[in-house]
Amino acid sequence: MVPLVSEPVNVSSKDMPLNSKTCFVAELVPSNRRLVEFSIEFATNTPGEMASVGLVLSKHHVNVLTGFHDAAKWSFFADITEISSSVDGLVNEISNLASVSKVNVGKEQSEGFIVDSFHSQLTWGPFRSVVIRADVMSSMLNRIKGIFGAEGKAGQALVYGMGEAAGRAAYKGVSAQLSDEVLRSHFEDEMFLYMAQGWGEVRVASLDMDRGTARVQFLNSFECSDPKRNSNSSCDFIRGHLTGLLSETFGKRVVVSETMCTARGDSCCQFDIEVKQAQ
Repeated sequence: MVPLVSEPVNVSSKDMPLNSKTCFVAELVPSNRRLVEFSIEFATNTPGEMASVGLVLSKHHVNVLTGFHDAAKWSFFADITEISSSVDGLVNEISNLASVSKVNVGKEQSEGFIVDSFHSQLTWGPFRSVVIRADVMSSMLNRIKGIFGAEGKAGQALVYGMGEAAGRAAYKGVSAQLSDEVLRSHFEDEMFLYMAQGWGEVRVASLDMDRGTARVQFLNSFECSDPKRNSNSSCDFIRGHLTGLLSETFGKRVVVSETMCTARGDSCCQFDIEVKQAQ
């Protein structure tokens, strides 16, 4: 479960960064708007199926807010304040479309807040996933460091170890779908997986596969999003994750050093990566 934000936020706001994407969890809008969740199941995955549903929604002045679509389903929150028919009438019209096999409708809400009540598991490919706010995760990691010594190395070592174990587990999941050769030859794409999952904006500043070195930069690292972070903090979880992931990818010991960190006032969090050759 994602903790509620302390202040109302419209997750569909036009003020959101253009490179952001919204998780389908909840919608927060001005009160007195009529909100409903729809989950439409399709009999086949054919071109135009969403468009046909969209035409019906548009005709009845239904505004789609946030949602997701896969081959068999389109689920979304909708603002039905200006709807030109009854909800039952709208459902019947959508149900009569040739490509639609079932229409599920949630309870109408009118207090500016609606939560997804149809889906209990989040998946990324074949993997079950969870969503947690970046600032909450960052505060958890900083709390661990504080418990085990904010000024010492014990807390950092623990968080680093957690990250390394997570990185190795992440590799094993991906390598079940892709070969080691593919992962090694697509180093930049492997780094962009961090960005795609919301860990930060990632840039591969340099890469030398022959020498086994790379420099990766994170802007807006989630690990630095806790406003109460210590100015001596560093991205130990991400550093550990990179170490575990890349050590598995290359089948060799990889050393990752964080040479810059926004928690210390730097412009980005920078990681220098070196694949150690066998002695």
